[in-house]
Amino acid sequence: MSFSALRDIFIGRADTDYCVRSLLFLKSRSNAKNYLTNVHLVAFPGRDSQKNKRWKNYPHSEKQNVTPILQKHLLDSDFIDKHSERLSFDISRFTEFLDGYYRVSDDIKPIMLHYSMIYLLDFFSRTWLKYGRNPGHGLKWSKKDGEHFAMVKDVGSFPRTADAFYLRYESNVFSADDFGGFGSQRNIAGETVFAKIDKLKYTDKPKIRLHDLISIYENLRGRANYYPVYNSSPILVGYAILFVVSSISRYDPKGWLKTREDIQLKNKMDVLQYDFLYEWTPFILQQTILMEDLKRRLMILGD
Repeated sequence: MSFSALRDIFIGRADTDYCVRSLLFLKSRSNAKNYLTNVHLVAFPGRDSQKNKRWKNYPHSEKQNVTPILQKHLLDSDFIDKHSERLSFDISRFTEFLDGYYRVSDDIKPIMLHYSMIYLLDFFSRTWLKYGRNPGHGLKWSKKDGEHFAMVKDVGSFPRTADAFYLRYESNVFSADDFGGFGSQRNIAGETVFAKIDKLKYTDKPKIRLHDLISIYENLRGRANYYPVYNSSPILVGYAILFVVSSISRYDPKGWLKTREDIQLKNKMDVLQYDFLYEWTPFILQQTILMEDLKRRLMILGD
């Protein structure tokens, strides 16, 4: 995608040009290599000690075979060459599917957005974590008695992303730590405004209805108007919704037609798509890029 095409997507944000420049910068493998080396030095000035301390007591799934990227990995030329190639590939595929998102009809847009987010979340997790082959989405779709479900698996892209957010100091409703979810919230009159959201640890492999995922997402989104919340939770819940909707379109033609005709669901999906494009995508990029020291380094490298 061109600079102008990407800029049209993020237009209206104060950091629009920087988001676009960063995406185009990272499509180059050599730039991705420089980025990977610098971002770890900026995010973890204590280097390996901070990462190891954070990871040591985290009860992640052993099946994932995931470890933080350490200084010894960043000094390994073979590792950094292969890893930077994957990072640039992820960003390139993300922008390609994002371009497709703007070219397809409205009823197909959630599917294209889901595919683009696969690559953006993989880029995010690969920035911080070392792992081997990709064992799939980390989510499984199912249908029973007309209800659609997402089952969270303990291996794959989804739990890896939860792990990466945790390593970056964002515990979330799916991470494997003992963070207790979000408690119920009441207004001045004592009435419940937001219901409690229990922890949905991916290590417990929870199975969640689509309608419940949507309710949880609305709950998390609404709380942001009352007090600051971690953004990783709505991002992961929103991605699970996109995954289920995409699965319905591929494997359940009758269910897909019914979903498309549900005006209320369509409106909620429109809000979700807006959030991903104008809130969550820039946030994910900012998690790894928009830190002043790194920003200065990347701009120097990009000149």
